[in-house]
Amino acid sequence: MSAGASIAVVTVCTPGRIDHLRSQREALAANLPEARHVVVLPERPGSAELAAELAELGAITVELPAGPDLPVARSRNLGGDRAAELGVDLIVFLDVDCMPGPDLGCRYAEIPDGAVGLGPVTYLPEYTGAPDPADLPGLTDPHPARDFPARGTRPLEPDEYGMFWSLSFALRPGLWRYIREDFGGFDETFTGYGAEDTDFGRRLLYRRVPVVLVAGAHAYHRWHPVSEPPVDHLDDLLRNGAHYARRWGEWPAPGWFAEFERRGLVRRDGEDWVRTGD
Repeated sequence: MSAGASIAVVTVCTPGRIDHLRSQREALAANLPEARHVVVLPERPGSAELAAELAELGAITVELPAGPDLPVARSRNLGGDRAAELGVDLIVFLDVDCMPGPDLGCRYAEIPDGAVGLGPVTYLPEYTGAPDPADLPGLTDPHPARDFPARGTRPLEPDEYGMFWSLSFALRPGLWRYIREDFGGFDETFTGYGAEDTDFGRRLLYRRVPVVLVAGAHAYHRWHPVSEPPVDHLDDLLRNGAHYARRWGEWPAPGWFAEFERRGLVRRDGEDWVRTGD
């Protein structure tokens, strides 16, 4: 694929994340000006107004009804499906709090045929706020958990597929269609926070779909308050973790659950984790 490949960028947004979406669109205008922007809007108060605003700006919106649990997996599937209909060469999935760097598009365009690519992500410190896209290269400090090559691509080893992250990845539309037909894409049983991307990565391995780490395809994750471990998402993690464990025979995020247990929030019930009731 040439460096001038046509690209669709898929993101999921709710009205409460409009500030992040504006930063992403600003970075797209600076670094991927020809990209099509597909924004999936799960139904929330203010979603209709946001859809109208995005339509005026030239974004492609996908609206869907949504209950109290945010349907992240279904949203990504619908966004990927819409992007694949656009006739582009490449689909890039970016979380709404991620800004694309200047080389993200051309580096992702180097992904081998039939592979999914993961790019390095810098988690920005609080003081950067909403950075100017021109300042992003000087802030580059990729998350150290993934060993990216200095140039080109590196295939994931089988024991690394559990580290798949969905906040920045890319693939060709033909591969997306194959994944959707083969195993449905992201498992829509997962709702709310957690495990859907780890499950997706493991199913890529199970189906022998290669995943490669892509040097230089930098994205920049804007700072926002989070809890560590994510106590505010405990119910989601228990529900999604149980579904994951039924499929794979083990729970995701063992470090988080160990810390939840240390804090007295969960306990073991056989092979499962359950709330303590507190």
